[in-house]
Order: sequence, then structure tokens, then C-alpha cells
Amino acid sequence: MSDRIKVDADLKFVNGILNAGGSDLKKCYQCSTCTVACPLTPEGAPFPRKEMITAQWGIKDKLIKSMDPWLCFHCNDCSDQCPRGAKPGDVMAAVRNMIIANVAVPSFLGKATQSIGGAMMLLLFPIILIAAVIYGVNDGEMGFLDLNTPIDFSTMIHQVWVEVLFIPALFFGIITGILGVMKLIKGLKETYPKTEKGETLNNAVIGTVKDILSHSKFKECGINQTRNIAHMLLFYSFIGLAITTAGVTAIYYINLFAGEVVVTPTPLPFLHPIKIIGNLSALAASIGIIMIVWRRMTSDKVGTTVAFDWIFILNVLLIVCTGILAQVARVAGNQIAFFIYYCHLVLIFFLFVYMPHSKFGHMFYRTAALVYSRYSGRDKSMGMSFLEGEQQEGSEDTKEKSA
Repeated sequence: MSDRIKVDADLKFVNGILNAGGSDLKKCYQCSTCTVACPLTPEGAPFPRKEMITAQWGIKDKLIKSMDPWLCFHCNDCSDQCPRGAKPGDVMAAVRNMIIANVAVPSFLGKATQSIGGAMMLLLFPIILIAAVIYGVNDGEMGFLDLNTPIDFSTMIHQVWVEVLFIPALFFGIITGILGVMKLIKGLKETYPKTEKGETLNNAVIGTVKDILSHSKFKECGINQTRNIAHMLLFYSFIGLAITTAGVTAIYYINLFAGEVVVTPTPLPFLHPIKIIGNLSALAASIGIIMIVWRRMTSDKVGTTVAFDWIFILNVLLIVCTGILAQVARVAGNQIAFFIYYCHLVLIFFLFVYMPHSKFGHMFYRTAALVYSRYSGRDKSMGMSFLEGEQQEGSEDTKEKSA
């Protein structure tokens, strides 16, 4: 006998997937080639075949609460071998984008960062805010543009004001990211209760951190293994730039509390360790982001690049470019350095405050999902059927059985 199962399709969610990069979704006819091709799918709990049909049918609740989109690293082995050109890798990426839009806190930011127009509207906030602060602290004067004095960015906006602006922005990004992760994990717990095959939370965190630091999952990919290099350069450059920022801030306060004795003069000399770390990180970020842009523009193996991707890529690219150009212009004594530095601050503020709502949100959501995958035992056991838990037509008036 067979049971009829009622599925409530969310066509708006399906259209969202189509517009978020999964435009070839409906070409899939469930041959399972993608699942066979995927080098990352857990044994006994394969993907992405079931995600393809779940997406086609518009079972939004199941996809949002699914672990599998986060276990996919978009290596595109599946898309390369798909006989129908359905591009399962792109569909999984589109599903991740839709998950971020649905679990983001506040929700309107998650939706706004999905489009160029929305991102431009969000960019207006730091443009106006930082310009207003610079105008206010300088009493509307432009004295810092004095051609007879060395260029010092602190004369335009002091370190204290930078911290007043950026520390709340960073905390806003972190806190909203944590709230989004809590919503994500709540859904994953419903779909994947912890099993005896799961690891301890401590081991799950350590194992995930090791995977991230080594980029081991990327190395299992077939046709796109070189993505590993670009991602690692970008990943470690962010760590280096964070160390640089923390170091410069620490030096400022050491000098401040030292009174009249300047422990370390600023701007830092080029051979200062903090400066070296910063410059090397900027170089690594430059190479990494250029590799990513080049591959996305020239290779048909990378997959579809949508607005959600380009917003983050261009944000990082412009942060790197303005950071380097501001330093070069300062050393050259060109007053345009102040404008470039202003643009640099705007772009960093944008990255900080909207990071859990942009492509950078993968740092929050994928990390959390990978930890929970180990903790729950999902990576070692059968996953829940995409239809399990759906409203079955099992009541007296809705369930039909046929022999």
C-alpha cells in the first residue's frame, strides 16, 4: 500500500531560489548523478538530489531546517556532470542565500542584501553617518587639508571617534549574527536530533575549527580545487588584518596612558611588525580577491555569480584597494588620501554592520551548521527524509490508501 502525502508548496520561495542563482532548477529530473558525483556527501545520507526535488516542490520549511546546504562547498562537481544542465551546485548556493534571508535578524536586512539596489540603500547609512561625524568634529572646517602639514588621518577623524563608530557596528554585526545562528540551530535541532553517533560539543568545535583552518573540505573537490588557494588567502588575510587593527589600537592606548612619553610613534614605520603583518595581509587579500574575481569572470566551472555574491566580493575588493591607495597617497603627500581613507572607513563599516546578512554570513551559519553536524552525528548517519514530518493526509477525510 502507498500513502498520499500533502505538500504545501511555497511558490514565492521557489521563485526566490530561481532568482538567487538556481535558475536551472526545473531542468532536474531526479537521475541522482549529482549525488554520485559529490565528493562531500555523507555515506548513507546523500545530497543534493533530495534538495533539488524539495526546492522544486517549494517545501520551504524543510530546506530552511536542512543541514545539507551548509555541507555543500559549491565545488560544482555535481553541476559539471549533470546531464540536464540543472546546476545542482548553483541551486544549493541559492538555497543557502534564501536560508540567510529567512533566518537573518532583523529580517529586512537579510532581504535587502540580496540585491544591488538594496545594498546601495544600505550603503547610504555609513556614507551619511561618517561624513556627518567628520563634519561635526571639525566644526564644518576642512583644516586637515592644510598643504603645509604632513598627512595624518587622525586630524580628519580621531582614533576615538573611529572607535565610537566602529565598535558598535562590529557588535551589531556579531550580535545579529548570533541571533541568526540561534534561529538556524533551532531548526536544525528539529530535523536532526542528537544521536549516539554524535561527538561531544568540545570535539565538534575543535574538529570544525581544524577543517576551517586547513580548508580540508575544499581539497576534496574535483574540478574546483584551486578555489582552496583563493579562499585561504582571503581567510588568513582577514585574520592578519584583525591582528593589525588590534595592534594599532593597543599602541594608541599605550601611547595615551604613557602621557608625554610616546612609546611608539604613529603612523607606524614600514618595518614595524604590526605594519608588516598589515601589509602582508593586504597583499594576500589582494591576490585572493583578484583570483576570485578572475575565476568568476572567466571560468564556466565556478557557477553562477549573482548580486549577493558580487556585493561581498566588491566590498572586500574595494576595502583592499582603498586601504592600499590611502597609504600610498599619504606617503606621497597627496591630499586625496583623506577622501580615499573616508571611502575606506565607509566600506569597512558596511562590512561590519551587515556581515551576517551578506555572503560573509557564511562565517556564522556554515560554521554553526558544521559544528552541529558533528555534534548531532548528521555527518555519520542517515538524514531525515525531506517528506518526514510533512502533514500526511492521514486523517479520516484526507488519507487515502491504495493497494
